[in-house]
Amino acid sequence: MSEDKRAGMQRVRVGLTGLGAVLLIVAISAAIFESARNKPAGDQAAPLNKTEQTVANMVTDNGAEAPADPLTEIGVTPAAPTTPNATATAQPAAK
Repeated sequence: MSEDKRAGMQRVRVGLTGLGAVLLIVAISAAIFESARNKPAGDQAAPLNKTEQTVANMVTDNGAEAPADPLTEIGVTPAAPTTPNATATAQPAAK
């Protein structure tokens, strides 16, 4: 019986240690994110490079309307045919 008690107490100790470790990790990460959120805007370590500036401009909502086909605009997919003849030739003839 004492072996079962010892094994049970060992499981409780291991469980509480794991729970404490998880709580410590969560508390540290919350403190890091809180300090990053409260950082003043003028306290940047370095100015934005060209890529970061481009991404910032893309993310900024300047009131412009969204493009009709954003994938075509960035060149990922081919543009849809614009003439009626092109759509007619792309479809198979019905018999």
